[in-house]
Amino acid sequence: MKRTFALTITLPGKHLLTFEARNVVLPSKGGYIGFMAGRQPLLATMEPGLISLVTVEDRYMLFGTTGGFAEMLDNQASLLCDSLIEVKDLDLSEENVPTGKLFNRESINMSETQKREYVKQLMIRRLHKTSAVGTSQKTAQKTE
Repeated sequence: MKRTFALTITLPGKHLLTFEARNVVLPSKGGYIGFMAGRQPLLATMEPGLISLVTVEDRYMLFGTTGGFAEMLDNQASLLCDSLIEVKDLDLSEENVPTGKLFNRESINMSETQKREYVKQLMIRRLHKTSAVGTSQKTAQKTE
């Protein structure tokens, strides 16, 4: 069985990215869901949150979305995002790292601008946690 699938990320009226992926995890109404090769057909509504994927080259990628739709059919996944936030769009300086908990209130009550800011904060927090874990692992390896 094939272990990868085609993944396309689009905005309304605009094709953005195409990957051959091993997996993708995306935000849905009931929580985060994942797609892997061979998955049963699925159509899901995406909520504001993080999209993470692993490419066929084992490269981890992170995006943010304010919502949209996801479909998996015949080993092809399509993500139609209301908006897409890439890591290059973020200010990753220390003063922008959110402190405390980020609470997600019902996205239906949020404006598009509020959704984008919420998702940016989620991305910044995830990236800082990931880099902190990587740094502490490297430090631990050096001391051994």
